[in-house]
Amino acid sequence: MNHEYPPEKQARRALFLLCFVVFFAVVNASMVNVALPFIGRDFQVTEGVYGWIVTGFSLTFGIFSAIHGRLANRLGLRRHYAGGVAILGTTAILLALVPTIELAIALRLIQGAGSAAMPALGTVIIARLFAPQRRGFAMGSILASVGVGASIGPFLGGILVEVGGWRWVFAFTGVVFLALPMVFRLLPATLDERTPEPFDLPGAIFLAVGVSALLYAFNVVERLGFGPEALGLLALSVIALGLLVWRCLRVDHPFAEPALFHDARFIASATVAFLINATRFGTIVLVPIFLIEVNQVSAITVGLVLLPGALFIAVLSPVAGRIGDRVGARRPAVAGTLLIVAGNLVTAVTAGGPVTGAAIGMGLYGLGFALFQSPTVSAVSQILPRRLAGSGMGIFMMIFFLGGAFGVALSVTVVELQAPGTGGLFGLSTGPGAVYANGIFALTGLALVALCLTPLIPGKAPEPRESTE
Repeated sequence: MNHEYPPEKQARRALFLLCFVVFFAVVNASMVNVALPFIGRDFQVTEGVYGWIVTGFSLTFGIFSAIHGRLANRLGLRRHYAGGVAILGTTAILLALVPTIELAIALRLIQGAGSAAMPALGTVIIARLFAPQRRGFAMGSILASVGVGASIGPFLGGILVEVGGWRWVFAFTGVVFLALPMVFRLLPATLDERTPEPFDLPGAIFLAVGVSALLYAFNVVERLGFGPEALGLLALSVIALGLLVWRCLRVDHPFAEPALFHDARFIASATVAFLINATRFGTIVLVPIFLIEVNQVSAITVGLVLLPGALFIAVLSPVAGRIGDRVGARRPAVAGTLLIVAGNLVTAVTAGGPVTGAAIGMGLYGLGFALFQSPTVSAVSQILPRRLAGSGMGIFMMIFFLGGAFGVALSVTVVELQAPGTGGLFGLSTGPGAVYANGIFALTGLALVALCLTPLIPGKAPEPRESTE
């Protein structure tokens, strides 16, 4: 089936909007990482509790990344995207006023669900507006906006926390409301064409229950150890996810099309993305915590430490996208994963020591993530047949962001389970920073598994397989 793409000028205007929106979404997320220890102090809760400000967001973000792709077919891409922008802005204002940690976590769950529309639908919009040979550039532009937001976010968040407190971090995100009228002006009306199809609500529920139970089990283990509660949650997770698989194989329009998982390239890309994003989110959460709790630095200094890596993502993501267009995703993904492993090891070994170590480690990490992400996402968008493009990218983004939720849950659990005075693994880290180093070592193990799988990621010019089903 031939697809007519809009004029280049119109596509670039739409791309500008997508970059604007994702910038504020990322600024929101990166500022929150700096604010986490201060939120914990204000509400007098531990890492295992306030970590759910990020874990809860990542959880619903991941699940709804797949749900939005299906619902947009019924409501229209443009309308649905606008709804996600509205939810992000509204919850940001409410979070600035929140009186309890429980309500803050609940609002972050809602914010994650709404915000997921932006990357999930943004990738589909790019696939509708840009020809395959231009998608790497478009994805790179989006990820450059991600990098700029990530680079400005920690520093800006540090300033806001120092001047007005952590609540200003959320209030700032309300600026995203300015994008609402732009959605209907800059995105073509053709994106609102509806292609109604049944929505597998039971499948979505099985997924939500299965993943939520698994991640909450980490919190229970951190508080109570391996007991009946944790085992019950793990059993519930296995049952719910098993029912999801059973349903996907039995119904005509399942939540996840089985055809997606017939392509080894898709499975490999999704698995590697899960592991790399788990490493990313877990590390980005732990670094501000140990810098503030162990090194006793200011929030602004935390922003400066995170700045080099975020700048690498901002500057190199478009370049990496173009490289991926020319040579495929495999080679930049391998190089990027190696740099991520190196960056994490440097950060772990120097945890609690001079902050320059963390800055160097996060710089290497940012360089690696820039090389990995845009070529991989672009390659996945190309290997999917058009019939599965919306649901396939939704499932891929869901897996990608659920990796982030898993990484945060794993990292804070590893930190909380260690007794005071615990030494670093392999004797590579000592002092109060050792428990955080061990958390980062655990995350590095995930990246090493990803490295073993990167040769399975698509090479040059992957071609979509049109399903005959």
